[in-house]
Order: sequence, then structure tokens, then C-alpha cells
Amino acid sequence: MNLLHTVFLYIHILSAVISIGPLVTLIPITKKMETADEKEMVGFVKSFQLAITVVKHAGHILVLSGAILVMISGWTWRDSWIVLTLAIMFLSIVFLARAFKPTLNTFGTNAFKKEEFISKLRKATWKYIFLLLIMLWLMVSKPMFW
Repeated sequence: MNLLHTVFLYIHILSAVISIGPLVTLIPITKKMETADEKEMVGFVKSFQLAITVVKHAGHILVLSGAILVMISGWTWRDSWIVLTLAIMFLSIVFLARAFKPTLNTFGTNAFKKEEFISKLRKATWKYIFLLLIMLWLMVSKPMFW
């Protein structure tokens, strides 16, 4: 049982790193977008979309490995840090769906306004990083509020 826990803990931590890491790389990309021409913008937007896809799929592994860890450990689904992590996770899923895709879908359309596009992506990236860091804090410190 100890080896099983260690393996799933490793998978869980690795998927957390993979779900946060690409977001950090998006901050300099939004900066480079400011001076990019149309051709460069296509590459940056594709990079942005790829990073969001990686974050999303790493998040799937993160959730699955986390659920397995709860089931094989002494923690319960009612422990405050787990309840709060799940609540923030559901908020972040809704946020992820609404924050990036609609903005990214404006690229190449009449609705595209470069400055607004970059600003929305930058703000959404920072907000999502913040949400993920709160969840990371909850999982590492495991505070018991009740």
C-alpha cells in the first residue's frame, strides 16, 4: 500500500507541475504579442492554445490521481482542505472554459482587437495561476478549518 501511495503521490505532484508550468510561460508570450506582426501572432496564439490544452489534460490526471490518493489514504472527502480544493477546482474549470476559449476564438475574426485580446489573455492567465496556487497551498499545507 505504501508503494502504491508513493506512485500516485508522484503522479499527482508531476501533474500539478505540468498543469501550472505552461501557464507561467504564457506571461512572456503575452508580452511578445504586443509587438508581434500578424504572422507572429498566429504562432503565439497556437502556442497559447497548446499550453491551455496541456494544462487541461494535466488537470484531468491531477484530479484522477488526487481521487485515488484520497481513497487509499486516511483522508476523507469531508476534510476541509479537500472540500475547499474541490470547490476551487470546480470554479477554475468554469473559469478556464470562459476565460481563454472565447478570447482565443476572436483571433482572425472581425471581433479581434489586439490590445483587448492581449489584456484579456494576460489577466486570465494571472487569475488562473492564482487559483492553481491556492489549490496547491491547500494540498501542501492541508489546513483543517473544521
